[in-house]
Order: sequence, then C-alpha cells, then structure tokens
Amino acid sequence: MAQIRVARRYAHALIILAEEQKKLETIFDDLDRILSLIRSSRELTLFLQNPSIGKGKKRNVFNELFSNTVDELTMKFILLLVEKGRENIIPGIIEQYRSMVDEKMGIVRAEVKSMVNLDKKQERNLQKQLEGYTGKKVEITYSLDKNLQGGFLARMGDTVIDASIRRQLELLEKKFMSDGSISN
Repeated sequence: MAQIRVARRYAHALIILAEEQKKLETIFDDLDRILSLIRSSRELTLFLQNPSIGKGKKRNVFNELFSNTVDELTMKFILLLVEKGRENIIPGIIEQYRSMVDEKMGIVRAEVKSMVNLDKKQERNLQKQLEGYTGKKVEITYSLDKNLQGGFLARMGDTVIDASIRRQLELLEKKFMSDGSISN
C-alpha cells in the first residue's frame, strides 16, 4: 500500500511537469514503451529489483535503452527514479501515471476477450455500447480467448461485463430454476 502511495506521488509530479511542458501524451507514449519493455523482459525486471546492482550501472542501462528513443523529460524522470532508489517501482509509477492521465482525459480502458476476432463493425458497435455504459471515451484492447464459447468478456478496471454464451446460459438456467420451470 505504501508503494502505491509513493507511485501516485511520483506520477502526479510527472503529470504536473508534463502539463507545464505540454508533453502529457508524449510522456504517456514513452512510459507505455518503457513498461512494455520491462514487462516483456524478465531479465530487465530482475535487474531493476536487484538492490546489489549500483545506481551507476542502472543509469547506464537506462541511458543505453532509452536515451535516443524517449523525450528528455521522460529520460530525466527515469534517471531521477534510479538516483532516488525507486527503480523497482517504475512499473507501478507508470501504471499510476496512465491511470491519472486517463482520468484527466475522460478515458476508460477496456480489455475485451472473444473467441474469434471481431470485425471492424462489431468493434465500433461494442465501443459505442461501452461508451454509452460508462459515459466516457473507451479505448479497447482486443484479445482472443478460445475458452469462451461465444460472445465476449469486457473488463474495465474493476467492472466486468460477461456477455459470453456460457454466462447467458447460466442466467437462463437460474431464471428457469427460480420460475420452477425446470426441476431436478
């Protein structure tokens, strides 16, 4: 819990700086790339979490990885985190930054799983439905889940919308059971 508070404070400070420099989205994109790299590399994750590796070596690695690909503000921020010994919570800080920027911009991120790829029309319709449900702009990440028998499963933060065929059948069974239409 303490790490979340610390991550929020760092993220909030970065948002203030990014807004002052009119780089909110640039920093957002930079942090997205950094988080993707950290999550995709077990070695990098272990490297960040290892307290026996010196700050100088960690600074060098970050400079090598990102100095030519991210904004100067992003680079200075990451190096500040290394200097303060906070490199182990960089993923948490990035997640807090993303969440706070999304909130500021009225965006909700959704993860939608379906058994088959949705076509563009289905994606647009689903996005409109979710935007109507949330009252905010919804940005959706789609993925396949072969365990679904049909329909979709949407997750937006703590909210889950289960429109899978399995769930619909469960609801239908409950309705029949409560109506006394089916007896065991």
